[in-house]
Amino acid sequence: MQKELPLITVIVPMYNVESFIQQCISSVQEQTYRNIEILLVDDGSPDRSGVLADEMARSDDRIMVLHIKNGGVSAARNLGVRNATGEFVVFVDGDDYLASDYVEYMYNLVQVTKSEFVMSRNCFKFPGAEQQVNVDRVETLTSEQAAVELLYPENIDIGCWNKMFSREFLLKNEIVFPGDFFMGEGLNFIVAAAQLANRVGVGLRRVYHYRRDNENSATTAVSVNKYINALSALDNIERTALLNTSLFKDALKAHRYFTTFLALKTMLMTGEESFYHREYKAYLSELRRNLFYLVGVRILLLKKIRIWMYCFNPRMAHKFFSFLIVAK
Repeated sequence: MQKELPLITVIVPMYNVESFIQQCISSVQEQTYRNIEILLVDDGSPDRSGVLADEMARSDDRIMVLHIKNGGVSAARNLGVRNATGEFVVFVDGDDYLASDYVEYMYNLVQVTKSEFVMSRNCFKFPGAEQQVNVDRVETLTSEQAAVELLYPENIDIGCWNKMFSREFLLKNEIVFPGDFFMGEGLNFIVAAAQLANRVGVGLRRVYHYRRDNENSATTAVSVNKYINALSALDNIERTALLNTSLFKDALKAHRYFTTFLALKTMLMTGEESFYHREYKAYLSELRRNLFYLVGVRILLLKKIRIWMYCFNPRMAHKFFSFLIVAK
């Protein structure tokens, strides 16, 4: 009966994930939805990720391993889409893993909402994984609603993972991961997909395990440059935007404001505000100029207070919050 269901491709880019890749691949192999193909893209990884993937492929004919010269995660994912034969595709980071019903749940969202693009608002985050949601709720968003939700800070995880896409939809609309960014490339992809989709299905159930303890991950590493790159990625979203509504513009502005704050905070955290002197002054000026704008942004009041404190006296605010962390 499963064979009558459409083939779904799981794309896993691999780079320096030797410690995690076997758990990741095993979680894909153990899906309750069986009609899948597994594309593992070895992005010129210097560790044994590719070797381990080859070993697992020999015992499972659903696995295909592509070995390429290192070109970054965007190139690896784009290659995966081009080589996929499934009707739908999902992306899994090589240091993460799936709940056994991940593919089944995402495909059910497709069926219920008749969408080209579906996602969950929640995931398990390791360490400190949250409990499963008590009651699932499925909704169908317009393209504008989905793009706004994805852009607004902390509404939905902004990676391409924890989502499912129609492969025909991606190819027909030439939706690809931009190769110019190592931060924000996923946000560019999903916001483009949201803007072009007729509808987007959204659920609440946690079916993806996102790992926060991989020190080699670009999202985990503390780096000023990654936030500078992320701001450039937001510039690209603005340049290529198809929507021109006030809601979309407000969501993009909110995301930019929050990313600017994170860049400033990271400069103080790493002691690099002098090295990034020009950016430091520009970001602080931007935050202060839009200080009252923050009142209407939908983030927790405590986070607003924190940002306001940094605006008035960044160094004192940094010392204060650093003391609080140590005191815990």
